[in-house]
Order: sequence, then C-alpha cells, then structure tokens
Amino acid sequence: MAHPPRENDGQPLHGVGRVLDSRWMMAFSVLAVLVAIAWALAERGPTAGRAGTPAPEITMSTVELLGVPKGAEVSLDGRQIDNTLFGVASGTRHALEVTDPNGRSWRQVFLAEGSLSLVVELRTHFVEVQVTPSAPGAGQD
Repeated sequence: MAHPPRENDGQPLHGVGRVLDSRWMMAFSVLAVLVAIAWALAERGPTAGRAGTPAPEITMSTVELLGVPKGAEVSLDGRQIDNTLFGVASGTRHALEVTDPNGRSWRQVFLAEGSLSLVVELRTHFVEVQVTPSAPGAGQD
C-alpha cells in the first residue's frame, strides 16, 4: 500500500548536515595526521637515517706536470685536460698521457697521494723492422 504524500517530501532531512559535518571532521583528522608525520620527519633531519656511519671524507691530491711543451695534448684517464696543474682524489690510480704534434709521447700511471710533481720527457717511439734485401730487378716486371 502506498503512503500518502507528506509535506516534507523532496526536502533534505536535517541528518544530511550532520553527515557533511562528519566528513569535514574526518578530513581534518587525516590532515592533522599528515602534518604530524611531516613534522616528525622534519625534526629527524636528512642524516638521521645514517646514524653511526660517518660521511666519507674525500681528500684531494695535487698533481703538477713539468716540462710539457706548447701545443701538447694532456689526457688524464683517457679524457683531455687543459691544465698541467690539477687535482685528483687521493688513494686512486690514474693514467696520464702527453702527446705533442710531432708524434712524441709520454705515459705514466700513478697512485695519487699528497702533492705530486711529474717531469714529462717526450720520446719518439721507434719500430724496428727487419728487411731482407732482394736481388735488383727481382720484384720488377
């Protein structure tokens, strides 16, 4: 059996306002929790997770190349550098190569510790080839 229409049909009930109020309270509670988490993380700081492990201290060694001729190319670990005075991390092994436009070169591998001066002495590399002489006119047709 159907109920007869009432005066308040189609109008919102008073309970709807309470539902909206509880939603706002829930949103405020979630926001408060997020702010508390952010506050706790900010107080902890960026290094708190690594407590007990000191940051490694990187010391630098100074390397100076003496006797590098003008126009020579200097490369450190395969990369060209523009200076004859440079810094590298201490305790590491490096390879230096100096080559001039005439084809002379110098190579050195070193372990970086403290300050280091290296004297560059460019040399021409010779290749020995054995040739067996042949009789005159033997190879000519």
